[in-house]
Amino acid sequence: MPPWWRSQQPTCCAFARAPLWLACCALRQVRPSTGTPDQKESLQVTARASAMDARWPTEPANFERTARSLLIEAHAFAARLLSLLERRACPQVAEGTLTGAHTLWSEGGQCTLRLLHYPPTEAHDPTVNADASRMWRAGPHTDWDCLTLLFQRLGEGGLECASNPNAPGGIEGGWVAVEPVEGGIAVNIGDMLSRWSDGRLYSNLHRVRLPTPAECSPSPRSRYSIAFFMQADKPVLIESEKHEPITAGDYILHRIASNF
Repeated sequence: MPPWWRSQQPTCCAFARAPLWLACCALRQVRPSTGTPDQKESLQVTARASAMDARWPTEPANFERTARSLLIEAHAFAARLLSLLERRACPQVAEGTLTGAHTLWSEGGQCTLRLLHYPPTEAHDPTVNADASRMWRAGPHTDWDCLTLLFQRLGEGGLECASNPNAPGGIEGGWVAVEPVEGGIAVNIGDMLSRWSDGRLYSNLHRVRLPTPAECSPSPRSRYSIAFFMQADKPVLIESEKHEPITAGDYILHRIASNF
């Protein structure tokens, strides 16, 4: 684990003014799907105007510059993907609606970069913890956004997605590993885009399993990943034929309330 990860004071506050979660989410998010806390901690950067003022980590010294650069590149790539999906997935919207709905550093911006650390812990060991068989690094869930870009490190697997999203509960067909690929980015459809598209695009269940005993040999290992969440700006109205209109801001608040 990088020494700067724990060098900052953990921060936690209400979502309306919380741009940054730093380690405070460790073992605190209890997934409805499992009833146990996710075995992870995270640092979150929300690209909203003034959201990060006086809140950027001071170590490493180039963190802010690097994070801003990654946000710009990830946002541009996600916008390109949305432009390719829009016509078939959301025929009811005007051209450019999806890409125009997502901005960086605006007053209503909700696009987010999250650095994730899944630490090794004896809580994973069934000989130490009888509940280990019910524990996950991240329990089964769907993302709330339109698109997620996930950057994984080689040799640090564990991500799995439901193989049949059409099945009841999404898991009838079992799970498929999404292994890290050199230079690759895992792309996931989120609930917001699934709603916007009236289900033409599926928001698939996924999870991060605990490492197997073989993967822990000769010693347990951490997993690190970075997720970029392409979330529409707060005032944007999500409209479709099958669902009541809702602003993107209210939609995210509703999802947070049901998960924390």
